Amino acid sequence: MDWFIQKALSVHTLFVLLHFLTTSQGATVEENKPQRLSYERVYPVSGPVPSVVGIEIYACADNDSLGPSIYQDARVQGLVTVSADLSRIPLSQLPRTRGADGQLYYKIVYEIEITYHSGYTTYELIHDGINYGPIAAEYV
Repeated sequence: MDWFIQKALSVHTLFVLLHFLTTSQGATVEENKPQRLSYERVYPVSGPVPSVVGIEIYACADNDSLGPSIYQDARVQGLVTVSADLSRIPLSQLPRTRGADGQLYYKIVYEIEITYHSGYTTYELIHDGINYGPIAAEYV
């Protein structure tokens, strides 16, 4: 699930508009108020231990007040790639489910908590209500 983000800076305020690709409605996000994006990953128990996953967040320039784009067009550009280290979550905390193929899988449901501040943005990894701390962010 990708989010499009539109940033408009004024002297004292940062407004961010988040928009699901799958909806036609955006929501204004307040400064210093954390927002969570939910994700789910499935890994075979017999495979390597889950590790770092990258998530791209895009910006939509809306100079003509057209609203956020639901397609990647000329107004949409990559803003940041965040890297969540899922190995911080103990394997004992991960539920196992049996797939249609009869194999066991780890089902990792986690959230990226994004907080927009006046001069910076923080990203944190949340799993099962536990904050596993900040995650890396690389701006494009």
